[in-house]
Amino acid sequence: MYKTEQFMAVNTQDGSGDEILGKYLYYSFPKLMIPLERINEICDALDFPVRAGEKISLTDAFRSATGEIHERIEENDGLTTNVYRIYFRDNKRVDSGILSRELVEETLDAATNRYHKLANVSYDKTSEEIILSDVDTGSGRDIFGYYDKVKELFRRYQRCVSNRTVETTAEKYVGSLNAIGISARGHHYFVPKAYMHKIDLLEDFLDAIAKENLFTYADNRDAKYISVNSMYVADDAKQRGKMAHEFYLDIGRSLAEYQRRIEHLIRSGNSSQAILDRWVLKIGTLEEKKREYEKTLKQNLSGIDEEFDMLQSMCDQFKMHVMRNTLMGASLAA
Repeated sequence: MYKTEQFMAVNTQDGSGDEILGKYLYYSFPKLMIPLERINEICDALDFPVRAGEKISLTDAFRSATGEIHERIEENDGLTTNVYRIYFRDNKRVDSGILSRELVEETLDAATNRYHKLANVSYDKTSEEIILSDVDTGSGRDIFGYYDKVKELFRRYQRCVSNRTVETTAEKYVGSLNAIGISARGHHYFVPKAYMHKIDLLEDFLDAIAKENLFTYADNRDAKYISVNSMYVADDAKQRGKMAHEFYLDIGRSLAEYQRRIEHLIRSGNSSQAILDRWVLKIGTLEEKKREYEKTLKQNLSGIDEEFDMLQSMCDQFKMHVMRNTLMGASLAA
């Protein structure tokens, strides 16, 4: 993984000079809780081409609500300081219609931690109710307070999406910029010069999204904001070599995934013409991306030709399977 200081920044105002290869883009997210309707209102206002159309899962809302309950408690008895952690964890499912999590108190100890169950909090998928049960009435902890907090958070998460939706929306847009991932972890990309002017729209989108974040950290109000930055990358042999290496890594992951998925279609006997048409288009798009990067990086990226040939061979095999099934269906219909 590269660090930002390993890229050669170019001192130019608009990045229009021949010395520009593209832009290095990176962004990171805090914990997010964004009303779904506000995301799409922002998309409309900015003319952002990707919409967050994901439906909010009530099961995910319950998991998110209970997942936010965590408290560290220190108690001094005059001789020692005892440290406790209170949080929710999964417990054994006994009914497919009930999602249950248990509230536990963990006592931190130098030798081994001890766990004590305080209560069960369950979500009934049929009635859509949150139910408190198995309460340890002898505990001095505010179990009913935790229960009320779960219900409050659940109501908020019923209309909100979290990080996964926002990240997916941003990644789809970045993908439209013909970008490559700089590393397998995190949101670090190289955007070619021909597309880098579109980064501004992503920055505007993420800035607007951050202002709608309902999740706040008690000790750091600024932690709710999204960090997004970009910098010019110089067009020289050193940087082109780095980007070629990252291109091979990025497109190699795509090729491996495409091969795996087409192999599954063949093994499962899938004969859908519509699915075949989509895969022909996806492979064509990937080949076009390779050609564009060869032009951008001023070199022949032949190191993945064998993988491309294998993918095309698998697609041809899938095509023959679809054709045979189509002809067989037509023959039976006649």
